[in-house]
Amino acid sequence: MNKNNINENNLNDDSNKETRAYKRERQKGERWDGYKVQSIPSFQKLLPYLMKTRDASTNFFEATYDVSEVVKYLDKKNQELKEEREKEKKEEKIEKNDPTNPIKKYNYNQFFIATIVRVFALRPHLNRFVAGKDIYQRHNIEIAYVIKKEFSDEGEESITISAFERDSNLEDVAKILSPAIEGVRTETNDEQGDFIGTLMKFPNFVTSFIVWILDFFIKIGHCPVSLRKMDVMQSSAFISNLGSIGLENVPYHHLYDRGTTSVFLTIGKVRKGFVPTKEGMVEKDLVDMKITMDERITDGFYLVKSLDVLQDILENPQKLDERLKEVPIDE
Repeated sequence: MNKNNINENNLNDDSNKETRAYKRERQKGERWDGYKVQSIPSFQKLLPYLMKTRDASTNFFEATYDVSEVVKYLDKKNQELKEEREKEKKEEKIEKNDPTNPIKKYNYNQFFIATIVRVFALRPHLNRFVAGKDIYQRHNIEIAYVIKKEFSDEGEESITISAFERDSNLEDVAKILSPAIEGVRTETNDEQGDFIGTLMKFPNFVTSFIVWILDFFIKIGHCPVSLRKMDVMQSSAFISNLGSIGLENVPYHHLYDRGTTSVFLTIGKVRKGFVPTKEGMVEKDLVDMKITMDERITDGFYLVKSLDVLQDILENPQKLDERLKEVPIDE
């Protein structure tokens, strides 16, 4: 039986030394993961009482996006990265495996996660979650994603959470993801995975009791750091890039009732396809996305407008070159 290895990556310490966009600091007594949102219409405050579970509160959205500009953008970024590294090697400024520059290549996974981070930063209602009967906003943007250690039926999977500052650009995201993914694929000592393996050796009633304790910590919003790292169902969004295994037409994924993840996004393989234009049918690079969202955190109109922001980034990917100078604060 495969076991899931669970890892959580903190924000890059180096980023704290730089001037970043304003960020609301956690206040004394607040939950470890977020703060209660005050400016919510009365009817929306009522929704957690009417729709008691996350799965029963689900909305579904799907779209096919033209990512032709993204393909060209990543090709250009990788060419620039290659030239920069070759120049630095000639000048003996970096070693072959420089830990301060972990980006070996920009890829679709990094780009799509950076895009979601940007959308969540500009549209903060998407970064909310329901706990108990209240609606909260997260302190950071935390993305959960699956890493396949090897592409085989027997290959182990790791579910990893990485946290990002709201103003992050593509480079910031890639610098966090690259070592995180590499570490999961090469590590041999996995304390979190061992914890799950040990947990499942207990009788059912003991396992159920321990899960109940974890659920109780989620409800009250206070939990020992060691236990937080064991629970991957505490994230802004869960992203499953099924394009990495060659799947073009991706399915929807349900939301989990436990935890606090309000958005699940599945992404297909970038493929060729024809789209209608003024000049007739033109071949483009396309990608399918399916989104599952807890409708209690915001309304459908807000999500549709957020998808417009997503499409704008896909059409103008160079916007991810720069950090955001300002980010909206959800109060």
